[in-house]
Amino acid sequence: MKKLSLEKLKLAAEDVLQRSQMGIIYGGSGGCNYRSCHCTGSVGSWTGYYCSDQEVGDAVAAYCASGNGACTPN
Repeated sequence: MKKLSLEKLKLAAEDVLQRSQMGIIYGGSGGCNYRSCHCTGSVGSWTGYYCSDQEVGDAVAAYCASGNGACTPN
């Protein structure tokens, strides 16, 4: 496989992603992670991929009959 030369692409500086931005796109450092979740006051457990506390709360409300539960990062 040939290596790609960025100079030959003639990209403007604003078109090139920085290393920190690459992690977000690839999924390495955007604050999202897998979480182990369980319901309290009702039966249920699952693993989900969430990027915010709001998403976690929405999932608990949707998956737990009691509306209560918790998730911990894996």
